Amino acid sequence: MAAVVAGIIGLMLAGVIWRLARQQAGRKPLFGDVSGPIADWLPLWGFGQARIDAETGEPRPKSQAVFEIATAAYFAVLGWRFGFSLELLMVVCFSIPLLVIALVDFWTRLIHTNVIFLGVALGWVFAAMDGGRSLLDSVIGMAVGGGIFVLFFVAAILIYRNIRVVPFGLGDVYLAAMIGAMVRIDLVMRALFIGIFLAGIILAALLAAKVLSRKQAVAYGPYLCLGALITLMLS
Repeated sequence: MAAVVAGIIGLMLAGVIWRLARQQAGRKPLFGDVSGPIADWLPLWGFGQARIDAETGEPRPKSQAVFEIATAAYFAVLGWRFGFSLELLMVVCFSIPLLVIALVDFWTRLIHTNVIFLGVALGWVFAAMDGGRSLLDSVIGMAVGGGIFVLFFVAAILIYRNIRVVPFGLGDVYLAAMIGAMVRIDLVMRALFIGIFLAGIILAALLAAKVLSRKQAVAYGPYLCLGALITLMLS
């Protein structure tokens, strides 16, 4: 039952997440524009009632439905994994900023600090609910995650000698710190390793297929977000 309920909630939230990500990608306030028909916020193109984007006049992309179905499936697995529990609520809350960041970074190669602050705040709130030791673990995890990617960022600048084409940016440093605040010190290394591993495998395949060139900058944040989501699901 928890899996079914969580899957339905995930599907409904996915429509909202997609809309929020679009607003931020368009450099609009994240929660500033809530006008328009309710169907624009519902999944699966407003359950078939809003197949045309009201802003652009273009058909909504199929990728939106794929994202929404995948999110619903992920939430269903969370429900099956954790049942009706505080852990389920925690991972659901963490998933929202992670998914918004993944979409926006994939579309624009930008990571906005307002969502980072939200994710860190959520990490600290749920850690504090577990006690002072867990809150300390969250703060240390944040420092470790951010510190690791600061080293990666500096090393990439030294190697590439051009900050415009380095595979890491300051946004990735902030994101790694946010992930550390969420998964805490015990799991931060695992979450970052999974993200880095996925990025290496997928980007290598795209390079081999000549979809990407070695000098082409790519968004790294979605892989880190995926690593965090997998770690949260398996924790």
